[in-house]
Amino acid sequence: ERYPRGHSAPQPCHFAGVKILPIPVLSNNYSYLVIDTSSGQAAVIDPSDPLAVQAAIEEEGVMLEAIFCTHKHCPAPGGWHEGVTSNDAGLPVLRDHSGGNTALRQQHGSCKVYGSTLDAIPELT
Repeated sequence: ERYPRGHSAPQPCHFAGVKILPIPVLSNNYSYLVIDTSSGQAAVIDPSDPLAVQAAIEEEGVMLEAIFCTHKHCPAPGGWHEGVTSNDAGLPVLRDHSGGNTALRQQHGSCKVYGSTLDAIPELT
């Protein structure tokens, strides 16, 4: 087996003023912490493991400003649609598709959650 523990060894990427930190989650997936290095503000993409994401936020010493949900990672109690509400723009968002959003929003109450229920894609893997 190429990666016996389920993950490769991801490395952070650095661009002009931006750091992208891959965070291993579940057994073979990643969340990403995107950091504005000048302001210390960050966004997380697909936070399916809130403990792993929170650990990365604390280690980097950044302020979480937004959560982006690009797709469903695993079923939440009551179904993937549980917790659907709308954001300030009136667009439907999935507040907690995997458990990660609710836990992170409790610790970072000012952050916004983005990701439409209209983007639901059937599982392919």
